[in-house]
Amino acid sequence: MTAPHRPWTLLLAVFAAGLETAALLLWGALEFVRIPEAASLTTAIAGGLFFLLCAAGIGWCAFKIWRLESWSRAPLVLVQLIVLGLAWNLREDLAIAGGLVLVAAIALVGIFAPPSIAALEER
Repeated sequence: MTAPHRPWTLLLAVFAAGLETAALLLWGALEFVRIPEAASLTTAIAGGLFFLLCAAGIGWCAFKIWRLESWSRAPLVLVQLIVLGLAWNLREDLAIAGGLVLVAAIALVGIFAPPSIAALEER
């Protein structure tokens, strides 16, 4: 059995989603670290769980894109649109907003590149 062909553009999208997953894992972990200083224990725990669950969802979709399962394209596109909205909301801080736009753009270009679409449609 031959290994499926994964174009470099699709690997780019997986890499960008991996960066988002890592950032959310870190953010979720930091929420748990700051629990002793939090004004509300419930809010800190809920925030940490929220970011960890988001990381798990994005990571799962990235893994499924890597496995060439086309259904995972839509959730990853939605995540990138949310990231772009977040970047717009944080536009006062150019470093953070620029980083968010860069990662989302890389993911979108990787997902919608013709070789990526062809690879996902083959399966």
